[in-house]
Amino acid sequence: MKQCRFYIADIDEQFTHRIRAVIAKCPGIEIVGSATNGRTALSEVLRLKPDVVMTDIPLPELDGISLLHEFRRFSPAPSVIVCTRFYSDASMQCASRNGATFFLCKPIEISTLPELILECGRNRQEPIIDSDKQRLENDAERLRGTTVHRLLKELGMSARLDGAAYFIEAAVHCYGDALLLRNLSKGLYAQLAQRMDTTVSRIERSMRSAIAIAYDRGTLSQHFSHRPTNREFIEYLMYTVDQSQHL
Repeated sequence: MKQCRFYIADIDEQFTHRIRAVIAKCPGIEIVGSATNGRTALSEVLRLKPDVVMTDIPLPELDGISLLHEFRRFSPAPSVIVCTRFYSDASMQCASRNGATFFLCKPIEISTLPELILECGRNRQEPIIDSDKQRLENDAERLRGTTVHRLLKELGMSARLDGAAYFIEAAVHCYGDALLLRNLSKGLYAQLAQRMDTTVSRIERSMRSAIAIAYDRGTLSQHFSHRPTNREFIEYLMYTVDQSQHL
């Protein structure tokens, strides 16, 4: 009988140890690895090719939702169980939209986990992103970026400002993944800094400066009764882009 290959990505090492102890008694499952870091998990899952991955949402360097998005590109893609204390309708919908097979809210009854892992292994699917769908998603991302660029211009925020470029990337990056806004410094800013080869502090200051310039010009007064924070402005951009996509 072929064993189900299982991998764990969770910052709580005691939780992982308890899972290992239970899985060790289940002959149908082999734990092939674990990590407390999202980027390490991504690399190891690519190399080890487990059938099932269980991940928390908050992870250093690369969060669980980002891992889900990356796993969908694998061939074949693993089944993914999201297991987290950060439960909300938004997080569950975001995980589902990015390919999660199951969503569990901690604390869980670990004794029931082997049966769920085996079920996920049996129902493992091929990657849900094919070349045509990937092309359409890339086209949609470019369209959203263009929409944000045009919106910033209408709001009086010059494209020459560093903050404008960061806002474009932020709005596109957060579209469909609002969890990145929960902790700007360790979430959104950190990912943008890595992607754009800069620092978290520079992103934060540049965004704040761009808002101040546009607000002082009076072009934001039709949309905000006060100078918006970076978070408020990003949320406004995301909402406006979303509305434009449904017109």
